[in-house]
Amino acid sequence: MDTSPLFRLANVEDVPAITDILNQSIQTGKQNAYTEPVDLVERTAWLAKHPPEKWPVFVIEHNEAIVGWCCFSAYRPERKSLAGLAEITYYLDHRWQGRGLGSATIDFLLEEARRRTFRHLFAVTMDTNTASIRLLEKKGFDRWAHLPEVAEINGQICGQVYYGRKV
Repeated sequence: MDTSPLFRLANVEDVPAITDILNQSIQTGKQNAYTEPVDLVERTAWLAKHPPEKWPVFVIEHNEAIVGWCCFSAYRPERKSLAGLAEITYYLDHRWQGRGLGSATIDFLLEEARRRTFRHLFAVTMDTNTASIRLLEKKGFDRWAHLPEVAEINGQICGQVYYGRKV
């Protein structure tokens, strides 16, 4: 990348771009467990469940265009002993993949996690998403769990993997 990406808190005006980027991934049919595209109503409700003070969603901008998004989500929020654990999610516009933006995004999330005093982060991906697995391993995440053959996507049986690390 020729310049550093800008990470900023997402707002409701960003929902169309967030939805489009997620739907790009869904259309590939192998990177996540969605089987149908999501719509603006669903993503607007999803954003509302991510209060920025605790579970922020960020958009990633480059030259004022949204090229990705990332967020923190609660894991079993009713169990207070797990409050220091957060799930990370990240999606990049397909035109921006393979250009170092994924690494910059994970670095940003790790720094934000420290600032927000999360003790551990984890990410969940399909075991067929080798690009994400390579990125997580490169950034010091270890494979915590594998749920083999739990999903069927476009007729292909695959599993989910959980990667995590201490912040």
